[in-house]
Amino acid sequence: MPLRKRVLLGMAAVAAVLVMGNVVLATTFADSLLRRVDAQLVSTAERPYFRDAGNENAITEFFIGRADLVNRTLQRIGSPLQQQSPPQLSLEQIAANRTGFGEPMRPFTVDAQSGDGRWRVVVVGAGFASDALVVGASLDDLDATLARMRFVQVTLTLAVLAALAVVAWWVLRLGVRPLTEMAATADAIAAGDLSRRVADAEDGTEAGRLATAFNTMLGTIEAALRQRAESEARVRRFAADASHELRTPLTSIRGYTELWQAGGLRHEGELADAMRRVNEEAQRMGALVEDLLLLARMDQDQRVERAPVRLDQLAEDAVRDARAVEPDRPIGLLVEPCTVEGDEGALRQVVGNLVTNALVHTPPRTVVRVSVTPHDSGLVRLVVADEGPGMPPEVAERVFERFYRADPARARAQGGSGLGLSIVAAIAELHDGRAAVESTVGEGSRFTVELPAAPGEV
Repeated sequence: MPLRKRVLLGMAAVAAVLVMGNVVLATTFADSLLRRVDAQLVSTAERPYFRDAGNENAITEFFIGRADLVNRTLQRIGSPLQQQSPPQLSLEQIAANRTGFGEPMRPFTVDAQSGDGRWRVVVVGAGFASDALVVGASLDDLDATLARMRFVQVTLTLAVLAALAVVAWWVLRLGVRPLTEMAATADAIAAGDLSRRVADAEDGTEAGRLATAFNTMLGTIEAALRQRAESEARVRRFAADASHELRTPLTSIRGYTELWQAGGLRHEGELADAMRRVNEEAQRMGALVEDLLLLARMDQDQRVERAPVRLDQLAEDAVRDARAVEPDRPIGLLVEPCTVEGDEGALRQVVGNLVTNALVHTPPRTVVRVSVTPHDSGLVRLVVADEGPGMPPEVAERVFERFYRADPARARAQGGSGLGLSIVAAIAELHDGRAAVESTVGEGSRFTVELPAAPGEV
């Protein structure tokens, strides 16, 4: 049974018990008052004083009358304290309820002769066998008392029922409605709408805490699923790009081998040139495979062997190698002694990839500047800047993606795989650092890698 129905049934049961209790209380109280009136009637009727026919002027609050059943008369004796309408009695009622001396009296109720009053009456034999003494007590006070009690009972019952209704509404609103919304949200999420959330309930309540925890859980699940989808998309894109990159050198190698098998390489010079091209493509494919394996290892193992590494010395070695490759290119170097903790081979690859990227993607004789300096907040900053053609913003924001090339034809002709800057970003992240780029078309690019300095260095 739903919780809402159980709450409503519980409240209805409490209300029913309350109403039944009030009915029983009112009935018991009315019976008790009526017994007291009957006791007073019996006590009065047993007094010899009222059986004496000579007491017509007695002053009393009761109705006192003598009935002659033979002559069929009923005469009121005594003077009433209050001017009340007497009871409406027939001689048949008197005869039916008349009791003899010593017998238990039988009180009965009759209406007043006028108005809405009621009387409680007993009839007892008096004098002759045909005579009867009638004693009656007005029930106006009793009825007024019961009316006041019923008014109080009804008022309090309605107040309690209203309070129960408010409590039921409050419980359903704070407790049941959020659960219903959570169930509807869960159904929507199961149907594929991962953006659905539960409306915030009142703070400090179980439903509020449950709603907050539920929304937090949904956010975590949605983020995990989004991350999973992005990861799967990256893997598919990575596999497609890797297949495409490997297909190019394999196609070249296959073409030269098929040409040789067909007898197209008859001269020694042609064969030597073909073998050189096969070797270049094989080296290019080997370098691509090595880069892929490196990225795969970094994706799988997020730990890195750490040891003190002089980043300024790595920059000096990279600049020295670049000057040997392009002696005519002006390459500036500004370094200060800076030590970081990390893997020397990986950090050397970071510096080498950034310098090589500057040489490959800028025209000959373009100025390249390399600097390693300490920075605020305990960081060491490596900067490789050039005065080349620069990149538009849409290219700059994607240069660290794997296999991304702003000019694929030109980069492939220069032997690039599109993984160099991706490796730089991955290694920087493994060393708790970050890689960034600033570029302006026509002014050049500035690649920055920030790494935490070794303890005690900054």
